[in-house]
Amino acid sequence: MAYNLDYRDETRKELSEIEKARARHDASKFPNISDSYQYSEQLVKDTCLALHGIIVQDIKLGKKELLKDNRFIQGRMYEIITYLMGRQDKDVDQVQLEYEHPKLQYLKERTIVKPKVDIMLSKVKPQWIPVSAIMLRKTSRGYEPDERSVRSDMARLAFLILERGCRWAFYIWTGTVDELQWMDMSKHVPVDMKNRDAVLTRDAELLPNVGKPLPGSFTKTMIMNRISKELCLRVYRIEPEMTFWNEQVDDVDRLKQFYSGYKMKAPGYGTWEVSEQIQDIRRQLIKVRDYVEADLIDHARAMLMVTKVLFIDMVTVKDLNSREIDESDYLKEHLTYLRERIKEAIQAAKEASSSSSSEEESDDDDRSRY
Repeated sequence: MAYNLDYRDETRKELSEIEKARARHDASKFPNISDSYQYSEQLVKDTCLALHGIIVQDIKLGKKELLKDNRFIQGRMYEIITYLMGRQDKDVDQVQLEYEHPKLQYLKERTIVKPKVDIMLSKVKPQWIPVSAIMLRKTSRGYEPDERSVRSDMARLAFLILERGCRWAFYIWTGTVDELQWMDMSKHVPVDMKNRDAVLTRDAELLPNVGKPLPGSFTKTMIMNRISKELCLRVYRIEPEMTFWNEQVDDVDRLKQFYSGYKMKAPGYGTWEVSEQIQDIRRQLIKVRDYVEADLIDHARAMLMVTKVLFIDMVTVKDLNSREIDESDYLKEHLTYLRERIKEAIQAAKEASSSSSSEEESDDDDRSRY
């Protein structure tokens, strides 16, 4: 009688086939999310469409105070996105909430800061692979010692794309109509589908400072714009541009280079349309705001004076209709606001200078006594 002495090998093969069958069953039961951009965009848009409706309903039910909590909208979004993925037979483990991405760690005053990505969509089988990073508009409150702003969060997303920390990046802006108008510097909220932003020094300081290339600028493409009196919601796709941060270049030259491609369409008098002049003045004010945020007060003051001249030319030479009057009045509010911020910054600099001078004189008097 002949015996099969290779039964152990056959048993191993059978067990291997069983394991493969189980893996195929698990994969069919909880398949990975797609890493295509179309999938992530549609999932984010479907989630935010439902999110806007639910938050508006919450506000109408008297839950407006909950919006002051940084994590309220994030929690609502997590509930919706996991529900939608469950309907697609996806595993909820593919959604990480407040994920500490190791590529975002940076050093601040001898403290290692670990920024959090609000929501990370990932593949989990056979290994963890980040696909899409989603960040929401939040304040720094509750995230100390980390700091957060719209521009710095967008810069982080651009950095993650640059460093292949994920494939796609989305930023979700939420706020009131007044906040949206103030951000756009327009009473009637123009829809610019694609914009660019420069990464300023204060933003770069919140990125990893370990010699890796940092983005010098990024583009933000609006893929959703929901506006209502209760809540406004925008979704931006964030992508880095092929400009890199150079610590040897100061913010003055950085902003000059960033705005070098911009040419004014309607420089004052002539046959230019009022709408074009308003757009030029708005862009000039946005530049002034960038210089103020970069603490470049002298440059901001000089640029504001030029913008004021353009504004006076427009309102005195042109005949404005009611809509254009509304826009010009709103731009005047921004002129006044930026002028006050510049005055406050100059006054603070003078006080700091006089204080340091007084301290030096006091030190000289103390030394003269000995």
